[in-house]
Amino acid sequence: MMNQKPALITEPIPYKTLFPWLNLFRVFRLAVDFQKIILACAAILLFMLGNQLFNQLPFAPQQPVSNRSDLVHQRIEFPPRNSDLFLHSPQQGLTPIPEQSPGVLNLVRGTTLLEPMSYFTRPVLTLFETGASWSTLAYATTQLLWAIIIWAVFGGAITRIASIQIAQDDHIGMRAALKFSLTRILSLVSAPLLPFAGMGFFWILCLLIGLLGNIPSVGGVIVSLLWGLAFLFAFVMSLILLVTLAGWPLMMTTISVEDSDGFDGLSRIFSYIFGRIWYFLWLVFVTLCYGAACLFLVELLMQLVSHLAFWGVSWGMGSEQAFELFNQGKTNLATSISRGWGAVLNITFSGFVISFFWSASTVIYFLLRKCDDGTPIDHVYYTEEEADTANELPLAGVAKAGEPVIERPVTPDKTDDDVQQEAKESTDPE
Repeated sequence: MMNQKPALITEPIPYKTLFPWLNLFRVFRLAVDFQKIILACAAILLFMLGNQLFNQLPFAPQQPVSNRSDLVHQRIEFPPRNSDLFLHSPQQGLTPIPEQSPGVLNLVRGTTLLEPMSYFTRPVLTLFETGASWSTLAYATTQLLWAIIIWAVFGGAITRIASIQIAQDDHIGMRAALKFSLTRILSLVSAPLLPFAGMGFFWILCLLIGLLGNIPSVGGVIVSLLWGLAFLFAFVMSLILLVTLAGWPLMMTTISVEDSDGFDGLSRIFSYIFGRIWYFLWLVFVTLCYGAACLFLVELLMQLVSHLAFWGVSWGMGSEQAFELFNQGKTNLATSISRGWGAVLNITFSGFVISFFWSASTVIYFLLRKCDDGTPIDHVYYTEEEADTANELPLAGVAKAGEPVIERPVTPDKTDDDVQQEAKESTDPE
């Protein structure tokens, strides 16, 4: 007999175990979620409403500080050429923009995945401007607090939904997610504010050095001698500021995943970023590259939807009449409604950007936690109420997705003789 070689049993290579960062490619599927996009759109509308109200405050500058985010600007050209549509500015509401060049591929205009952070980062940077007036500082502080509250509620809800999907492969509703974020509102708000308390301490030390400069004759010499201490205090403030700006979304995610307080969210992120800085930068780099491709495809789809809708309608009513619906000089009902549909398209795209941002932050947190302390990705705080909501029985005749259908064996119907025999056996004495 010839020697036969044993059959080789090949098993699939566990790529996600060897390279956990491959889980980042789940973000697109997580982001394309109707409930997350609805929550994101609600946040955008509240930002616009809030900033409209803030512009009416007595200390609001005549020209609002540079806190405009291109996130809610008009990107999708509708109609696809010769249009003078409006953009949505968080501070100025509806504002005309110049005509766009014709063509469907009039795509990204400064759109990045980091734009949702601008609601938080730009007011912060305004606070550190040299020579800023008190009115500017008050306006920036108001915007910062509003951004923290909005993202605490809606960002916390989005990350809560994403964390359950990632860890448990399950889904909770918007009501449960909003209830979770609202009941943890103090933790979600305090997490990004705690670093500013630490920065305030070192700022006071620098302030004291500056006050010594008011001493006649020798004030300048004293400040010059102590300038090294000012550098040291500024170095600590810089580290705190950079980690806060970079890790603020992860602080929200920490509370959504662990159900912890603001101090735990702050301490975990400082530990993860300082301890795994290169891994963190690698995750951010992969996310930005992958996200850029996803945003391009989604915006391309939106541009095609805009173009084909206008193209199809123009064949019926004529292109000139179709363009008249979007005439900037007109303010009739038809023009307002038509331009409103263009706004819906753009806000929907902005909602996807926000959903992608918070979903990516959630995945990055899980990966950093696993790398730092070995906690499995499927570990997440899960309340009994959320489990009951997520595990509701499906509709009659419909098996829940991802669960096997258990079929029971069919038993034949009993005859009359079988029933009489069972009754006789039950009455006979032992």
